[in-house]
Amino acid sequence: MVKRWALLGVAVLALLLAVGPARPQPTPGPFLRDFESYWSAGATWNSGANPYGRAIWQAERRVVGVDARRDELLPFVAPPATLLLFGLLARLPYGAAAAAWLATLGIALLALVTGALWLARARVTVTPFLGALLLAASFGPITSDTALGQLALPAFAAAVFAVLLAGVWGFPSALLACAALSQPNVAVGLVSQLGRNRRTVAILIGAVLAVVLGAIAWGLKWPLHYLAVLAAHGEAERFAAIQFTPAAVAYGFGVGMAGATYVALACAVTTIALSVVIWRRVPDRFARFAALSALLPFVTTFFHEHDLLVAYPAVIWCALHARNGMRAVALAATLLAGIDWLGMAQRPTGIAQIVLLAVAVAAAFGALG
Repeated sequence: MVKRWALLGVAVLALLLAVGPARPQPTPGPFLRDFESYWSAGATWNSGANPYGRAIWQAERRVVGVDARRDELLPFVAPPATLLLFGLLARLPYGAAAAAWLATLGIALLALVTGALWLARARVTVTPFLGALLLAASFGPITSDTALGQLALPAFAAAVFAVLLAGVWGFPSALLACAALSQPNVAVGLVSQLGRNRRTVAILIGAVLAVVLGAIAWGLKWPLHYLAVLAAHGEAERFAAIQFTPAAVAYGFGVGMAGATYVALACAVTTIALSVVIWRRVPDRFARFAALSALLPFVTTFFHEHDLLVAYPAVIWCALHARNGMRAVALAATLLAGIDWLGMAQRPTGIAQIVLLAVAVAAAFGALG
């Protein structure tokens, strides 16, 4: 117990240093930079214009912190159903809407931590909760989600609670599954629950509800339009440095476009085969969900650094249950996913902060063991 509290103390100290003395100077831009596109999409939709096109810039250029003299259009790629929410938020001034969204992110973070602990069959007492919370608050992808105002955090928290409640309360789980699909690339882990009676029904109802809400916001043909938007956006970023996909990583290491495509196909086939084995042979619902979620970067074609929060449930599972050599492997994997490597390359002034956050992650991981 003394060792655990000592490790928690190290995590707290490292986190405080990271957000205090080691915090780099803020970069130009609005508060919650990615929320800018959500709010602007809602404002554009409210005006009757197309939020998936260039019309969104007319709203974005009015946001405080955006340089209206430069064309810095931030595209909106969330499903049309989310416009019902962002349209409401856009009726508020940007500052008030961003504050409300930040509060939502805070609630989502607490929900993610609590849900992951419950599903991992941990007693949610002070020590494990504090350890899991410190780990989440220091985990690079989650810090990015929070700082940017990313939809991925509440969407994935909803997915975790959909798994938690599916076998008990069907309709609430369906609503949570629908919310998780607001960012589809982090919700794919829900397929781990298919074939399990009530959970399958809840997820399917959630998917149908998402389709209906999309039709309300964007018409009956919205799936075709949205797939076209995703295809265009994915093609534009296919080999970009900000993508964390097998193809983009291979391309970054010097493999040509054709070779990188073959790498992506090989990873996808291997990952799908492994996922089928896990789905069939792993009886624990959370272990299945955590494993399939952690495998998402190896099969998806669109994945940013902040989307790596899908590894958090697997991190919690391993921190609580892995032992001996496997625990060392799990810690190494946690740091690999939890360190903001892209941030190190893009912003050398932030390296000290990133290193301190990594120390906090490692200490919190150790405290949970």
